[in-house]
Amino acid sequence: MIADKLFRTAFANPFSAAYLGVVGAVTVFEVVSAFIEGPQEFAGLWVLVATSPTALLFMGVAESVGGFAQLPEGLGFAILAVSAVVQSLALGLLWEVLRSGRGKSGRPRRS
Repeated sequence: MIADKLFRTAFANPFSAAYLGVVGAVTVFEVVSAFIEGPQEFAGLWVLVATSPTALLFMGVAESVGGFAQLPEGLGFAILAVSAVVQSLALGLLWEVLRSGRGKSGRPRRS
């Protein structure tokens, strides 16, 4: 029951779906451009921008806890994916608040 509610909040509402669509499109663009132009120094920068600020926070925590000078590639990809889901969940919660009427000050929602 709780897992279903979290899934719907993170993936099945307009704000979350639009955000995840943007992150997916940016990721596809980065992968295709890497295949066409070859490896680049700033590959993945736009994905990082799309998943900021949580990706930057998670990467900073991983670097300080793990003592990495540079994150391993797999860990960086995992952090980007987790941060996209966390931000999607936050947007889903925002959608729930706006839809329930609690976002409007002073006016209760009609039943």
